[in-house]
Amino acid sequence: MTKRILFSTIELKRLADVANSECVTIELEREGTTVRVMPYKPLRTVKEKTSRQEEADAALAEWSVSRGKRQ
Repeated sequence: MTKRILFSTIELKRLADVANSECVTIELEREGTTVRVMPYKPLRTVKEKTSRQEEADAALAEWSVSRGKRQ
């Protein structure tokens, strides 16, 4: 005997679209089974701030190159 499908794929996709567009969590309950559909938020990529030492090294290298071109 095959288990009966509680939620169709089309229904879940439609709810996922609503959850993403409205930024809400949707709960469905049928026959004692609860399914939650939550919005997907990709992780933010944060560019690491350069340290003072790295900034100083870059500035020194830039200054050295500019000094070398003058001579």
